[in-house]
This record gives sequence, structure tokens and C-alpha cells, in this order.
Amino acid sequence: MSYKIAIYGGTFSPPHIGHISAAKAFYDEIKPDTLLIMPTFTPPHKIAYEIDPIHRFNMARLAFSKDEGFDSAVTVSDFELTKKSVSYTYETLEHFASPDTKLYFLCGTDMFLTLDRWKNPDIIFGLATIVLALREDITEEMAKDIELKRRSYEENFSAEIIILKNKPISVSSSEIRKIIASGDDTRGLITPSVYEYIKNSGLYLN
Repeated sequence: MSYKIAIYGGTFSPPHIGHISAAKAFYDEIKPDTLLIMPTFTPPHKIAYEIDPIHRFNMARLAFSKDEGFDSAVTVSDFELTKKSVSYTYETLEHFASPDTKLYFLCGTDMFLTLDRWKNPDIIFGLATIVLALREDITEEMAKDIELKRRSYEENFSAEIIILKNKPISVSSSEIRKIIASGDDTRGLITPSVYEYIKNSGLYLN
């Protein structure tokens, strides 16, 4: 039986309850031997909010810890951070791939709809089963687009795709950064430990 590695990448700036919910659903449905939370160094598809990447790594370790209900099979990886270069998904998958390993890669709705435009999509689809975490505000039109893309990926790349059954939580890191900058309350959106880290480090104040 293959060793199952699940990978959940993102900027996590900051990690919030939506990230935690998606990670738990990913873990519960896939039941991997290892779930790697993978903070990116420099994501190719969007600009990471400009704070030292080590802060994002430290916050991820707090958000995805035993205190938040994760067990020892869940690890925050510094692989992409220590590379200190643009974080291409295909390179990360190549690093963790092996003949006796089965990889699963979690992505959100927006990411899923553009996967065929990522660098070396054939390698991504060839190495990993794609696991989709749907957004809460998905429209009927978007649902049609997802189905069309799923069929396209299966036909053109022989992709394996799983759609999580969890109920998503609608919250974004950009919204939380604005709330922090304005001095408003973030309770219920991020964990107390992440809040204290942000406060003590003076992050997202401007």
C-alpha cells in the first residue's frame, strides 16, 4: 500500500478558521499518513502580503497545532520557504514524489479553475490527485465552470480529482488584514494564538 502524503499550500498571511476547516476536511476525507501544511515563499499567482516569510511559517505552526485539534501526522513544512525562490507547485510535488508514495494536492476554487495555466500542469496532474475545497459563495455559473474544468482535466491530463464534501467557511486573509489594520476585533476569525503572535509582532498595522 502506498504511503499517502497530502499537501496544503498557501501564503497563510494570516492563517484563519477557513484554512483550519479546509485542512481538517482534507485530512478527514483523504486520511493521509502525513499532511504537510506548506507556506509558500513567493507564490507565482499572487503577491504575498509583505511580511517576513518566517512570520507566516510561525503563524501556521500555531494555527495547525495540537491545540487546534491536529495530531502528529500534521506538519508545517518549511520546504518552500528554505528554497527562497518562486514556489512552483510542480517542483514541490517532484520533491515529495516517490514510487511508493501517493500525493494529494489541495486547492481552492479559484486555483482549481486555473490549474491548466500553471507551470507544467502535466507534471502536477501526473504526480498528484487534485483535491478541491469549494468556496462557500459558489454560484451556479461557477459550478458549471468547475464541472467543465474537471472534465477537461480528466480528458486532457488523465487527472484524478476529488471534491471535498465539507461545508466551507467564507473568510479571507485580506479581509482579516484590513480588520487588524483598522484595530477592529478578529475574534472568531483567527485562533487566539495567532492573534497574540500578530499583536506581539506588530504585523499588518499598515
